[in-house]
Amino acid sequence: MKQISETEVSMFMNNATYTDYYDRLKLIATSLFTWDGLDEVAGTGASRFLELCLYNQGRACFIKDDKLGYLALNANPSDKLNVYQLPEKIQAWSVGYTKTFDFDNTVFIMNNELMLPTRKSIELFAYRLYETERTIDVNLKAQKTPVLLEGDKKTMLTLKNAYMQYDGNNPFIFGSKTFELGSKINALKTDAPYLIDKLELHKHEIWNECLTYLGIDNANTDKKERLITDEVESNNEIIKYYLNCFYKTRKKACDEINKKYFMGAEQITIKLNDEVMELLGMDTKNFYEDVEDEMVGEVYE
Repeated sequence: MKQISETEVSMFMNNATYTDYYDRLKLIATSLFTWDGLDEVAGTGASRFLELCLYNQGRACFIKDDKLGYLALNANPSDKLNVYQLPEKIQAWSVGYTKTFDFDNTVFIMNNELMLPTRKSIELFAYRLYETERTIDVNLKAQKTPVLLEGDKKTMLTLKNAYMQYDGNNPFIFGSKTFELGSKINALKTDAPYLIDKLELHKHEIWNECLTYLGIDNANTDKKERLITDEVESNNEIIKYYLNCFYKTRKKACDEINKKYFMGAEQITIKLNDEVMELLGMDTKNFYEDVEDEMVGEVYE
């Protein structure tokens, strides 16, 4: 069996750490909203797939296919743009399906007003979390092995074996009489400073920044008791603003779907995932009331 090198272990840990943070953040980002009634209308999995389309592409569409009925799919702009820079035709697509529709025969769904995919920001946050976490790992290792071993070429294998025992948490390092620690091996102390507490705080700040971007109340829980009322309210307003950026385009799409295909009846509705929001301690009732107040007087053509 091939022995795994330290470089290979490091590469594995790098990839695994980034993927872990990315997947965790993606789970949160794609679980914020619930499309009530969509699975019943467009088939099981439509709600989940629609959120994935918006997460990855920043846009999606709701269509009525002559054979397959209602579908919620990826959307690519096709043909030229109109004066409002919206496509005149939409290419609806998924695995095994591609069809072009006139824009007016679809409901174009945007992740936000700029059609930006959530994925790009999540990738950045995951990378910053990965960098911080791996720095913690390196600093922790430096606390356990704060030495460099120095020797000549003849003692290289001995050095490696000794270090593997040291790094492998062996309580003792055994050697023969020819080991000659004092004459052939020198230990150099690196005196690496302990930075884990500061790095953990930095990682927590990155995590909170990501939650704020997603519109999730993190409220700086580690120092909330020290914040004055105005600071708490200001933070809440920013969180609400970000969440509304994602919510209002989905709400607009729901209204258009119901008007275009179901004669105005609320066949499909969008709402925050109550279970997730309850776990996060968010007041969804106040959010809906505030958003409705903000949307009064807005006209979408």
